[in-house]
Amino acid sequence: MQLNLGEIIMFTIWIYGFSCFVLASTTKSNSSKDVEVRLLDNQNAPLVATLDMSKADERIKQFVSDAIEEKIKETVKSKQFLSDALKAIMREQKGDFKSQISDFERNLTDQLTDYIDEKVGKINKENEKTGDPKQRPIDCGDVESNKGSGIYKIYPKNSNLGFDVYCDFEVDNTGWTVFQRRINGKTDFYRGWEAYKNGFGDLEEEFWLGNQKIHTITKHGNYELRVDISDFDGNIAYARYVTFSVGDASTNYKLTVTGYSGNAGES
Repeated sequence: MQLNLGEIIMFTIWIYGFSCFVLASTTKSNSSKDVEVRLLDNQNAPLVATLDMSKADERIKQFVSDAIEEKIKETVKSKQFLSDALKAIMREQKGDFKSQISDFERNLTDQLTDYIDEKVGKINKENEKTGDPKQRPIDCGDVESNKGSGIYKIYPKNSNLGFDVYCDFEVDNTGWTVFQRRINGKTDFYRGWEAYKNGFGDLEEEFWLGNQKIHTITKHGNYELRVDISDFDGNIAYARYVTFSVGDASTNYKLTVTGYSGNAGES
């Protein structure tokens, strides 16, 4: 078969076109595969790295969080320990401070009392030397008997303050300082230590003068004790002691009497 020139040219063009088509298809397919691989590589590799960094970040965050939490716990424990220690120190200091104040007040009171008593004692001695007619009575023996029995204020030796007592001028016509009287039983004498220390009752009726006051009177000078008793039938008896004194609180106000005489019987 003979082909003319036009047919040969068309056939050549067709072959060339087909070849270009095949080549283009092949190139396009390879190019697309390469891009796809590269895209796949570009997507997976950073993604894996990103996932790894995320896990590392989580571990770091957890480590930091645990460290901070532990530090906070230690700080709280330290704060509580310091708070407890500070409270204990404050309680101890408070107790010591109160004790120091109490000791200071007690010492100051004792010093002032001793100072005042010393000054009063010197004044009394000066009055005794000069025979001052205005000298204050130290007991009922210094009260003028013509005034009669009743309540008078006395100022025992070396005592800074005076106090009221009942003076009796009917017995032996001398001034007796009465420290106890019971008449009708209206006053309760069943009392405690403090009541007997400070005294109670009514000086005009029934009373107890007080251990501290009796001690203040008898600690300086010589005193006698007289006890007069009577019953509801009018029977009267008495007991007398030539020496009489009462100690201070440190001795529990110890009573000392000697030289009994009378008809009441010694007890």
